[in-house]
Amino acid sequence: MTARRASRPLPYDDAAEAALIGGALVWPDRIEAVAGDLLPEDFFVPVHAVIWAAIRELMVEGVKPDAAVVCDRARRNGASVDAADVVRLMADALSPQREHARIVLRHAAARRALGAATELHAAIEAGTDPWAVCTEAARALDEVATGTADSRPEALTMPALVAHAEEAAPWVIPGLVRQDWRVVVVAAEGVGKSTLLRQLGLCAAQGIHPLRFSPIEPVRVLIVDAENSMAAIAETGARLDDHARAVTTHGYDPERARVWCRPGGLDLRNPKVRGAFVRELRHQRPQLVCAGPLYKLGRRRDHESYEDAAEAVQQVFDDLRTRFGFGLVLEHHAPKGEAGARRDMAPFGSQRWLAWPEIGLGLYAERDGSGLRVQRFRGDRMASSWPDRLVRDDAWPFCGVWERAVKRVER
Repeated sequence: MTARRASRPLPYDDAAEAALIGGALVWPDRIEAVAGDLLPEDFFVPVHAVIWAAIRELMVEGVKPDAAVVCDRARRNGASVDAADVVRLMADALSPQREHARIVLRHAAARRALGAATELHAAIEAGTDPWAVCTEAARALDEVATGTADSRPEALTMPALVAHAEEAAPWVIPGLVRQDWRVVVVAAEGVGKSTLLRQLGLCAAQGIHPLRFSPIEPVRVLIVDAENSMAAIAETGARLDDHARAVTTHGYDPERARVWCRPGGLDLRNPKVRGAFVRELRHQRPQLVCAGPLYKLGRRRDHESYEDAAEAVQQVFDDLRTRFGFGLVLEHHAPKGEAGARRDMAPFGSQRWLAWPEIGLGLYAERDGSGLRVQRFRGDRMASSWPDRLVRDDAWPFCGVWERAVKRVER
């Protein structure tokens, strides 16, 4: 193998790169389908890489990437972009095509392969062990061939998995929610689902177990209410917050819990709305998100099935909770029951909500009005210790009651 002559230019296609950049600025709604897998480092021209990085960030946030906001984001990222360059790319824009992306990716792979070959040649000439050099070269070329940025395997042995499981998913609320869990709470209208979620979030933020009221490690919380007005939230929230302030042993800190109120609903399938949610997540960096009701967090499209609509909302939540690392508790409504029959507290709409969460809770009102009985609409995927009943309390809206001996899992 001979080294590539330094005088020979590296492969790239300025026209294809410019077409994708200009197309993303003029037709941002088309670019995800044709170039969603392109990374900034796939572009050879430095200004193209900088602009593409800014465009990707803005699109994730649901912000239209026009010339002004792209230049501003590039500057915030530590790079300088001339607005005239952006405007020129927009003026010469072509409708984005997948073939443009293939050209950029092909040249990027060629440059990486040439880089690996150059490093191999230099290491051999330097007298490095040739077997070690070839092993490293094979790893680098595998990386180019598969398009992965990191060739280290992610699979673990079982002992390693067991050893790291607790570290990877610690308890957010001991016994109730781990950091990578999804909990869906289903109940009839007006029984207190929203109040329960506020209690879970506000107590956990101040280091109080929300149903046992024992000290726990405080966590950062974001409560997303897509139905109730600020006045309705404040009516129960103020009492909860005052009591948590009075009994916490960790020092009251209002910044640990924030409430995002959108009574008109949040269609998280809409890129702009999803971007607003990402903004709140970035600011708060929550370990726990309590949100609902589910039917107001994702709008079903015309002629779309409940199954497809549910899957789309689940994909949004799964993407964001893995990116930001939070446990998720959602409230959902039950379907209307038949006259004279006991109403089943299972998720309304798609059957996908039955299979998706780690914990699926159905809350049934006690006949005497004393509280709610906690049952499951699906078997627990993971060991937990949710109470058997939630009863009204003078101090708190709900107090957990455990009627059966349960295995302690809150270690």
